[in-house]
Amino acid sequence: MQFYTWCKRALGVLFPLVSNETPLRELKRQKTRRQIEDSATLLVCEHGFENVTVEDICKDAEISRRTFFNYMDCKDEAILGIPQMTISEDRRAIFIDTPSDNLVRLALELMLDTLNAAENEDIEHGADEEFLATLRNRRREILSAEPSAALMSLNRFREQAKMLHQLIVDHLTAHPGDRKLPDHSIPVEASIINGLIRESVWLHLTHTAHTRPSDRSRLLPEAGETITTLAKELTW
Repeated sequence: MQFYTWCKRALGVLFPLVSNETPLRELKRQKTRRQIEDSATLLVCEHGFENVTVEDICKDAEISRRTFFNYMDCKDEAILGIPQMTISEDRRAIFIDTPSDNLVRLALELMLDTLNAAENEDIEHGADEEFLATLRNRRREILSAEPSAALMSLNRFREQAKMLHQLIVDHLTAHPGDRKLPDHSIPVEASIINGLIRESVWLHLTHTAHTRPSDRSRLLPEAGETITTLAKELTW
């Protein structure tokens, strides 16, 4: 019995060390990523988008260039973050499979779910909510003040829009009852819906300042509602 008790205690000590190895590594990764984003956005706010290089960010964050590219694809990602039109893999399946009479709203809701899940994961890994709010506000300031950053963001939007267009085509093919323009081809209708989604996101990004996640969950759909309400008022 004493030997059994000793073994149980020993295993109780050893297994937590093994199971905590991955979380500790992930904590370090998240901390490094936040450090990079903090340095990148602060430097751009102080010196301008064109005047900040990857080397500048690495120096300020006290990391190597190799470490930078282990976390970021490019300078733009460090400064602007993940493209706002990104929908996670699992939510892409939801978008295609879920019938909806408003695909603009469904897409915006799934984008919000993706963004909120990413922020919640950051918080679980030690990110401070105030820091995340600061990061969001810096990025909005950069987009408003820096034409080159805004252009870069638009180019990233285009890449995301291509993927989103295909998702919309797949949805309308699977759910023909959701179509609003049956006299036009599915790709044409998908392009119109995609344009409404893109402009809703851009309106929210460039005209809404100092928002919290709870505000964003309300304001992003409101941006879509504003645009589609305007479209309804137009006469031809």
